[in-house]
Amino acid sequence: MNLIQAKNDEGKKALDILKEAAEWLKEQGSSQWSDVLTGEDKHGLAEAVERGEVFFFYNSEKELVGMAAAWKKPTEWDQQLWKNFRPDKKAVYIHRVIIRPYYRGKNYGEALLTALKNQFRTQGLELRLDCLASNKNLVNFYKNNGFKQIGKAQDSNGIIFELFSCI
Repeated sequence: MNLIQAKNDEGKKALDILKEAAEWLKEQGSSQWSDVLTGEDKHGLAEAVERGEVFFFYNSEKELVGMAAAWKKPTEWDQQLWKNFRPDKKAVYIHRVIIRPYYRGKNYGEALLTALKNQFRTQGLELRLDCLASNKNLVNFYKNNGFKQIGKAQDSNGIIFELFSCI
């Protein structure tokens, strides 16, 4: 397994993977990341690629099985959700954790999280991520993969999110 930082010119590749995941989510009845399906990139994934904050995840056959973004500077979203949980602590905010649909169910999600932890552990940075509190499968997935559930936060629409941390 290899976690490789996306190159500056790979923004389209990252957006294609995100779109593929959004289409899969839509088929499952979720509207998560649906902005991508209309051509929007409201979270600036392409710019994150240019900043070196997106990582592609390859299996041992060198197939691109997933990706994740790791923001070193918290976005407005992160600031809102994490404002009551040591907002001044040096951390990396993990977003867009994706295992491509074809590769789901093969433990790549666990391997991707492990690779992210290894990537940033050497830098002494806390990993932070969030997910919908109502998504019990994802809550359990993060808990079962070394992330500590540290609290809940509400977004501006009143939706509750679980917050996770890993040092």
